[in-house]
Amino acid sequence: MKRIGQLFVAVIIFCISSHSFATELKLALVAPEGSTWSKVMNEWNQELVQRTGGNVKLKIYAGGVLGDERDVVRKMQIGQVHIGGFTGLGLGIVNPSVRVLELPMLFNTYEEADIVTKKVQPKLSAGFEQKGFELLGWAETGFVNIFSNKPIATRENMDGMKMWMWEGDPLVKAMYDRFGIVPIPLALPDVLTSLSTNLIDAVYAPPLGAIALQWHTKTKYMTALKLADSTGGILITKRALLSIPAGDRKILEETAKKYAKILVDRTRADNERSYAVLAKTGIKTVEVPAEEVQRIRDTSQLVWKDLAGKLYSQELLNETMAAVTELRK
Repeated sequence: MKRIGQLFVAVIIFCISSHSFATELKLALVAPEGSTWSKVMNEWNQELVQRTGGNVKLKIYAGGVLGDERDVVRKMQIGQVHIGGFTGLGLGIVNPSVRVLELPMLFNTYEEADIVTKKVQPKLSAGFEQKGFELLGWAETGFVNIFSNKPIATRENMDGMKMWMWEGDPLVKAMYDRFGIVPIPLALPDVLTSLSTNLIDAVYAPPLGAIALQWHTKTKYMTALKLADSTGGILITKRALLSIPAGDRKILEETAKKYAKILVDRTRADNERSYAVLAKTGIKTVEVPAEEVQRIRDTSQLVWKDLAGKLYSQELLNETMAAVTELRK
């Protein structure tokens, strides 16, 4: 009996010790299940589990089931969520300076966005660390278009339109103020219903996002102008990161960067394919006259200045603008 008791204790100790370093990290996404974001995060989890021998794994909550991005940030701060896959809005809630990368009409190409982001990344990463987070990797949702139920080719076409604004977004609010647009603020999960009930009749999103969120089924037109490159990223709390043993932590960070890059590449490719998909579903493309594009560009630069000292420093804005100017030379 004594030997059986000792054997039982040994088995218990082995079971406890073999699972003592197992860490399940809750990861929240507003992107729906089956979206590019969701698929890539699941692929990341598979490699993470394999490389850590099951010591670290992700439990993914997609589709905004844990709330809008503001809710996710709050839950991360109190330890209920460990990792978040965010758009620029979510990143900006933690570190407002990151919104400098999403200014309207700032970038013309992905190449410009990549080079400038790399240049200012050290400053932005430090801003997340000061708030108790670590940026595991940059991501992206892509260049944003307007989707509407009436054609929009000029600013005047927007008069009387019920334009959605992501609730609590200071950048879009500043932009709407400059363009004289009265927004209807809504959380992301409420947009589809609001389109269905005509509470709103125009939204902004990258084409892939409009399809993933089914907004394209409730709109008729897409304005061809690419307003801004919507950035994104994967954040983890420092508390959660430091709870993982050093070896597994290194694997987590390495694989996060790998899959963040995969996510950017796939998102860009999927966005380009999405234009053809939208056309097949009946969405009509509205071209913007060249003089109107210049008018929008000029007004957008006033938005850049409006937000200096509020979301980001004048110094960071100057550095970003200088980097873009240098590239275009």
